[in-house]
Amino acid sequence: MRLLDEGAAVEALGGPASAIAALGEHLTAERRARLDAVLGARLASLTIAVEGLHDPGNLAAIVRSAEAAGLRRLHAVGGEAQRRGRKAARGAAPWIEVREHATITDLVAELRSRGMRIAAACVDGAMTRPLAEVPVDRPLCLLFGSEQQGLSREARAAADLDFRIPMHGMVESLNVSVAAAIALFELSARRRRHLGRDGDLADDERTRLRACWYARSVDPRLVAGLAARRRPADPDPA
Repeated sequence: MRLLDEGAAVEALGGPASAIAALGEHLTAERRARLDAVLGARLASLTIAVEGLHDPGNLAAIVRSAEAAGLRRLHAVGGEAQRRGRKAARGAAPWIEVREHATITDLVAELRSRGMRIAAACVDGAMTRPLAEVPVDRPLCLLFGSEQQGLSREARAAADLDFRIPMHGMVESLNVSVAAAIALFELSARRRRHLGRDGDLADDERTRLRACWYARSVDPRLVAGLAARRRPADPDPA
């Protein structure tokens, strides 16, 4: 029996609505309620991008924080951490889309196509504003750089604004995963207050994601079996 990934499974079951109906009866009411509550709080209008991370532990921690804050997706550019970091964050990674980009140019093109403002995390610069002053009135991407060098010159130039997390001690900066978590939880709370609701997924995206999450929550052999029943039988040979 050939096992299917979630997207292929949804299509094999006749599309999102049919997949939800077919798979929902194999989930407990509590599980369905949990998935629907998380979906209802998913934010597509706030995201985070990381450039050139080297430590997979940092990437894994950022993935977990982004998922816990309810983000729909995360972006990663270059660096050595992506493959091992996604494996280390496997508990969170299935529930958040991680999009990989070859260059900052590719990342910026996608963010601009989504109408996003880009806020770069920096510890220096005369125009760097504190985190509390980062505006959340439109879709926003937080951009973080590598552990040693920070953001590249190209990334800084692409940003609409720079921000910092104010320090009140002797240290000058935080670990990148800690800084990302602080920024994510503050700005996701503010973005939700601005929206007046917990999540902002479009209806069709929420339905498709619900179908994929239902497929992810059951035994893949069950999904393959249900899909096989929908396929028409092969005609008898002449």
